[in-house]
Amino acid sequence: MVLLLLGVLPFALGNGEGGVSEKENRTLQALPRFTLSSWLDGTFSKELEGYLSDQMPGRDSILQGSADLLHLFDATTDQERILDTGMIEALEQMAEEPEQPSFETEAVVPVSAAPASPVPTPVPQTSPAQAPVTAAPTVDPSVADTSITRKFSLIRTDGTLATQFQFGQTAMDNTIKALNLYRQAVPADGSVVFTYVPYSQDANLWLFNRDKYTGWISDVEPTLQANVDEGVYVFSTVNELCAHMQAGEACYYKTDHHWAGLGAYYMQRRMMETFGVPSAAYEDFAYTVHEDFAGSIAAEVHSLSAGRGLVDRLEVPTPLAPARAFVYKHLNQLVKEVRYMEPERKVYAAFLGGTHSPFYVARTGFHTGRNALVICDSFGLAFVAYVAPYYDSVCLADLRETNSFVTGGGASLREYIQHYDIDDVYFIVSRGCGINSAYMQRTVVKYLG
Repeated sequence: MVLLLLGVLPFALGNGEGGVSEKENRTLQALPRFTLSSWLDGTFSKELEGYLSDQMPGRDSILQGSADLLHLFDATTDQERILDTGMIEALEQMAEEPEQPSFETEAVVPVSAAPASPVPTPVPQTSPAQAPVTAAPTVDPSVADTSITRKFSLIRTDGTLATQFQFGQTAMDNTIKALNLYRQAVPADGSVVFTYVPYSQDANLWLFNRDKYTGWISDVEPTLQANVDEGVYVFSTVNELCAHMQAGEACYYKTDHHWAGLGAYYMQRRMMETFGVPSAAYEDFAYTVHEDFAGSIAAEVHSLSAGRGLVDRLEVPTPLAPARAFVYKHLNQLVKEVRYMEPERKVYAAFLGGTHSPFYVARTGFHTGRNALVICDSFGLAFVAYVAPYYDSVCLADLRETNSFVTGGGASLREYIQHYDIDDVYFIVSRGCGINSAYMQRTVVKYLG
């Protein structure tokens, strides 16, 4: 009878819509809808099991008690626990596809060596709609030689480099092809922008060990820029944020795997400068500030809970103009209106209220005559908050298999680009969905259509 009662309680007291766990920084499983197909393929039973686990009364207290007990027997430091989690592997798996399309077997344009002369410095413009410019990378493009592997490295105190991960030629070729295909999908005066963003663990490996490292550097962007079509711009998040981080600015969180809003702001500002567009200052936005933010890594390692370990400062911006946000499927079928920001939440998902699928559209309240599409993982949430003032609408598509574009989009991205009059496409992806991932290698091409 006790077991029967425990089984009934989640249905009687649980939230059928799922809700959000602030402690674990994630969306809880909603009560699944029974269909014959979901029963036959096993998804119904899997989702039902998740619902029973997530909606068990007293679950947060049980998790907290478990964390307290583990903390008593844990001899590692908070910094060691932050760097030593299985989160990166789990995030990278989210970018993988269960089936491998035939894109790998298609002919690709081989990467050629970058020119020995420097890339031209951007010419000031009044709008992204004017003649395209070429972003000047921080790394000297003369090093771009396809006989060597491109690398992301930490800079040791003695000036030598400690390679953290590498980019092979096949991955580079396929990324170039993907970016060029999207360039063909936008108008002649449009643009495609790409950057990959390291995880906070990559940043903290340097920032927690300043006696060993003085910064980081990437040599991949010059090669990409030298080989993409006109109107495609490749920006280096690594090289752009390096000086800011050396100066002690909080471009990354310590307790969450995402970049901070400040890091997203700096990258947006760099892009607007390249296009010759004046950028609002970070301080122009009003913020809801949470001084005790403990993010996804804190939830992963548990012992940082209850204020015992490191915490971060979470700054959630208020839009500069009244903004409204909507979720669509099948091009123009409205699913629901959502809040543009949820500043009262002490989680990274306070930006845009988290990821909304299949297709998110923010009406910014500005009248610039241009519209943008951000293709991203969760790192795009903070970016949208700062790029919004430069567009009438900013759309977002998170194409990871864990989201519903593949099942609920109802149209190709090319059709969405045409329907919403998209001028500029931004690829804002973390390392896990970056150049080496199935996300950039296959997914974005498959869904372009």
